[in-house]
Amino acid sequence: MLKIPKLTFILILIIFGLKTYGNEPENQSKVYDPNIVTVQLYPVGEPLKDPIIELNSGQQLQLSFDDLSNQYATYQYSWIHCSADWNSSQLQPIDYTQGFFTENITNYQFSFNTLTGYVHYQLTFPTTEMSPKISGNYILQVFRNDNGHKQLVITRRFFVVNEQVTIQCQESRDMINLADNQKRQQITLTCNTPNTFSDEPQQRFKVDIQQNGRWDNAKIDLKPSAVSPNTLYFDYPEGIIFNGGNEPRFFDMKSYRYLAQNIAKITHETNYYNVWLHTGFPRTGQPYETYSNINGREMITARSDQNPSTEGDYAIVTFTLKMPQIPNASVYILGQLTGWTYSDENKMEYNKTTQEYEGKLFLKQGYYEYWFSVIRNGDTAGNIGTIEGNHWQTNNTYIVYVYYHNRLPEYDRLVGIQTLTAQ
Repeated sequence: MLKIPKLTFILILIIFGLKTYGNEPENQSKVYDPNIVTVQLYPVGEPLKDPIIELNSGQQLQLSFDDLSNQYATYQYSWIHCSADWNSSQLQPIDYTQGFFTENITNYQFSFNTLTGYVHYQLTFPTTEMSPKISGNYILQVFRNDNGHKQLVITRRFFVVNEQVTIQCQESRDMINLADNQKRQQITLTCNTPNTFSDEPQQRFKVDIQQNGRWDNAKIDLKPSAVSPNTLYFDYPEGIIFNGGNEPRFFDMKSYRYLAQNIAKITHETNYYNVWLHTGFPRTGQPYETYSNINGREMITARSDQNPSTEGDYAIVTFTLKMPQIPNASVYILGQLTGWTYSDENKMEYNKTTQEYEGKLFLKQGYYEYWFSVIRNGDTAGNIGTIEGNHWQTNNTYIVYVYYHNRLPEYDRLVGIQTLTAQ
């Protein structure tokens, strides 16, 4: 193992132009230290699922990340309770946490036989010493503790649900606008509620619907359009409509010994590998093609003779997209590999000489899926259909979150979650 943390860190700074993040917490999934990479949070044993657990069920989540400084540090974690719209709730930690409010992350291992040196940290929670008391949205916070000085390095969203409503949802092909039938997907939704939720249902219930892992195009703060005893209806004149999008692009980087599917070239430097993907092209106007996929997620995995946690190596992966430049818009690499967010790190630059968009990401060995997403100037939501095309047949996953606003104490309860896969 080559232990050159300073050189590795400097190389990453030069290649990606990373800035040193501030230490102000935000209620979203974010990394505040460029040394921290490959952050994953999921139910124990189910890396392809979202970080959701049932209240008081004994279910646990697993957090893992790599520290490229390649030096041991003391990390601690805590969490905060949030409203349905991810603002910090007015509750105190004692109102939503049983036991301690902060714990240390004690499970760590140094990388072995890798070009890029790192320390791999892993945490499983809740524990008997620290667990959520109530349902709702939560933000996990990870701090580096340097002799009593705490520096925030990671925030991650997770969900604690107390299932109390029955959600009935499905994809519908009966769209009001017939032109939408070929490129969009419509969700129909009703909720059956117990008598205890009969007070002000139209004011106190709200629903969010998320497509795949994205929040930028989520339908949020949906209110019941009508109610009857123990039933909430979400029927709108325009329907609950999402662009169908397309199946994700992918590449297999489980090994650097051979060129797997969609990888054009692999080389290695002193401290990392270089991987070039085959040049991509727009898929708009192309026939729909179906294939098995994991809806834009990632799998950190390696060869059968490797432990991906500590023997997985890192590469600078180069993405190219051959097409004319889109005016008044930016193109991003989107998927779990970029945290489902839009930032300078996953924004592509246009090369007028080659007439290609170019982007680079620093990634660990594994299997990755992604799309090219376009954000028009002035917009906040991305549109993958501009480059990838839209098809009603796309195999998207939708998650429905149902919230009920509690009065005493004042907070948003997460009372139902339902997953729907569009077929």
